[in-house]
Amino acid sequence: MKSESAAFSARIRQFFFAEEIPYGAALARIFLPAAALTPMLQRFPRVRELYSTEGTSVQLSESFGVGQWMPLAPPAIAVALFAVMVACLVCGIVGWRTRISLAIGTVLYAYFNFLDTIGTFTKYSVLSTHLLLMLTLSNAGAIWSIDAFLKRRRQGAMADIVPPRFPVWPARMMQIVFAFMYFGAGITKIQTDAFFSGEQMRYWMLSNLNYDNPIGEVMAMWTPLLLVSAYITVVWEIVFVFLVWRGRSRFFVLGIGATFHFFTFLLLGLRIFPAICISGYLSFINERDVIWLRAQARRLSFLKPVRNGFQLRLNQLFDRLPAPLPAAATWILLVCATAVTATEVEYRADLYGQRRPEGLMPLEKMSTSEALAKTTNELPLREKDKFFSFELGSFTIGGQLANRRHEFEYGEQVFAQCTLNPPHEDMWVECILQDTEKRTIEQLGQFATRDMYRVNFPYLLGSRLVPGEYEFVLRSSGQEIYRRRFHLKGNGEQPADALSGYLTN
Repeated sequence: MKSESAAFSARIRQFFFAEEIPYGAALARIFLPAAALTPMLQRFPRVRELYSTEGTSVQLSESFGVGQWMPLAPPAIAVALFAVMVACLVCGIVGWRTRISLAIGTVLYAYFNFLDTIGTFTKYSVLSTHLLLMLTLSNAGAIWSIDAFLKRRRQGAMADIVPPRFPVWPARMMQIVFAFMYFGAGITKIQTDAFFSGEQMRYWMLSNLNYDNPIGEVMAMWTPLLLVSAYITVVWEIVFVFLVWRGRSRFFVLGIGATFHFFTFLLLGLRIFPAICISGYLSFINERDVIWLRAQARRLSFLKPVRNGFQLRLNQLFDRLPAPLPAAATWILLVCATAVTATEVEYRADLYGQRRPEGLMPLEKMSTSEALAKTTNELPLREKDKFFSFELGSFTIGGQLANRRHEFEYGEQVFAQCTLNPPHEDMWVECILQDTEKRTIEQLGQFATRDMYRVNFPYLLGSRLVPGEYEFVLRSSGQEIYRRRFHLKGNGEQPADALSGYLTN
């Protein structure tokens, strides 16, 4: 037992404290702050409105009913701090005073996110804050950075050719964040029926809740794709923690993850969250991966002139920098100059017209009808708004209509499926089969309880129908909701034995 315990402890120590060149952390340092800064830069003109005493901030603490915990700064100070955050994260990207830059940038990034839970504080900001904290604790600036160059120039001939190695635990902490995030998401999805049936994904793909996603709107009706992707997603999220550190399976699960996040960008309109996740994936790159990639790159002879030319120009640029450059003082002056410049730019822009001769821009008066709509009781929900779609097909998968057809043959079973918009009350839903002259041939009905997302009406096409055009009509509360036409193929001369058993009523 003691030997097994010692071996387990040794593996844990090796997992967290093995020394490696921090390639993964350096790559994450380059790409992750850039992804996190993208939405923050878009909010710069609104700093006064979102994060200052003159704005309408809604802090995270207020969501829990405990008041405002974070201090609010005057507009000029808020703009200066926002500029310091941007400058520090940019310095983190290039690796200049890396640790202090990431520390200041991470604290201010979390601060501004906590001040605006309505628009700024999101799922990706939570993830990026954790990852930025781990980068701050790492030695991500030891390679591929201005700090590394300045260190080599100071050491001169005494500089080591091989980059320094450090304990790998900061990168492991970044990796563990993803493992727990996916595992928790998978366990949550297992308990959500609407995820496995595809309803959640379909509504998301059809909406523009995030950004426009025209490809997602087209693929939202591909029911088999939604069902298969739902099961693959859950399995991948649960096995991620067990396979991501095991040899070749690491590339397999990371490849699936990168593909998954790319498709969330393509189909769901997500932009920043996939960029944050894929940037964080770079922390999984280790020393062996970089050695292998470099060996493969050396085999590509056409890259050699490009690589040598880039290295030559980089060395020429660095040689032109003055040797006694005071890096720390220059960094402080740069951050201060950025804060002053941003404050002056915001002041001169005068977005809200505070210094206009006419005074502040007045608020536009709301129309009487719009004001009444917002202040009086809500309008009753129309009956047709309780239904999302009504389609015809010939078979289902997991209760979902798997195909959509408008032509059928004798002996086939038609599924008329209506999809409901939650929430809704218990309802009685009718499906009526009519001919082209709107004469009722068959009338079906089912209860749709409040927990149901869809209702299926199966109907067997048999000898009571002649070839031609027919319609299924969906009705609820005496109102017609949808009408779907289909064509029954045939020439009216089918043999009697071919039709035996296909009587529909």
